[in-house]
Amino acid sequence: MRTVMITGANSGIGFEAARMLAERGDHVVMAVRDRGRGEAARASILQASPGARVDLELVDLGDLDAVRALGARAPKLDVLVNNAGLGTIPLARTKEGVYLQFGANHLGHFLLTALLLKHLEGGADPRVVTVSSGLARKGTLKLDNLDGSRGYTQGGAYVQSKLANSLFAAELDRRLRARGSAVKSVVAHPGIAATPLQTKPTGLMGVGSRLVSALFGRPAAEGALPTVHAIVGQDVQGGEAYGPGSKRGAPPQREAPWPAFADRASARALWERSEALAQVSWL
Repeated sequence: MRTVMITGANSGIGFEAARMLAERGDHVVMAVRDRGRGEAARASILQASPGARVDLELVDLGDLDAVRALGARAPKLDVLVNNAGLGTIPLARTKEGVYLQFGANHLGHFLLTALLLKHLEGGADPRVVTVSSGLARKGTLKLDNLDGSRGYTQGGAYVQSKLANSLFAAELDRRLRARGSAVKSVVAHPGIAATPLQTKPTGLMGVGSRLVSALFGRPAAEGALPTVHAIVGQDVQGGEAYGPGSKRGAPPQREAPWPAFADRASARALWERSEALAQVSWL
């Protein structure tokens, strides 16, 4: 039995991954923002898998104090899955002055990974799985506009946060390898999946998002398969990316290295900026 913490495990990809891992006998720690939704999701998993070991932890990844509190009380882990994500929302900023998608999707996970690395180092085949988006295969990270003051669009902020996820995962892999760590840093993405994330946008963006999801979206359970493979696959190596198969129903597949992974300058700059914002220095 391995212990796996999954952020955002009460719905969508995170919930389906938690359900699958519980079914196979892993100890699942669901890190969620809302206790009520978390308890309901946990109860649903336990109903399907009586006797499964599923625990609940509360954390708001947009609040770094809450992340620090979770880091201080978290159990020993084998795998951390940085899954939780905010999608397209109106401009809002964290206490650090960055727009909320960057704060919750990247910065909160950056700090959580830093705090939990000591728990992972002695784990069984330890891994950090960061759930990104196929939209983040390439692009340019704009570190001079993390507060949105130089222009803000909901979709653009989301893609920037997912690009940050990818750059972080790649840089984490390089740093872990440099110190000879056994921890693997892996990226997974669900492709187009029918999850609650697609139902939240409003206006024309919301219409388009729901239409694309209805026409092309895979079921959330299928969208979670790349994440689950990144967690349990025996062939998985650090620095790899996993996505859905080319056709519905096909198994997940390892993807060619993303162009974003080669942008070492942006990855180093992101790491340094994230350390300053989160007030943590590691690796």
